[in-house]
Amino acid sequence: MEDDNDQTYVKLISAEGTELFLERRIALQVDTMRAMLEGNFRESEESVIRFPDISGSALEKVVKYLHYKDRHSNSATRIPEFAIDPEEALELLVAASYLNC
Repeated sequence: MEDDNDQTYVKLISAEGTELFLERRIALQVDTMRAMLEGNFRESEESVIRFPDISGSALEKVVKYLHYKDRHSNSATRIPEFAIDPEEALELLVAASYLNC
């Protein structure tokens, strides 16, 4: 059996070079990431996506949100609030708009 561990996660790199790892199946739920990972782009070959306009703190919060969304998307119970500090709201809005998530 072939070890496909390299394709299980996608490496995300922020503007400052912060590296975060996200499960590929979760990354594929985001339109922008799916286009990069499934198209004829360098990202599809390397499983690395660089975000030169998104800070490390914003990218980390986006990854936390994507896990939150994945965990609660089919929940039959009340979904807990996803807290966002007012100071980071604008930067997260710009990141979410770019990623279409």
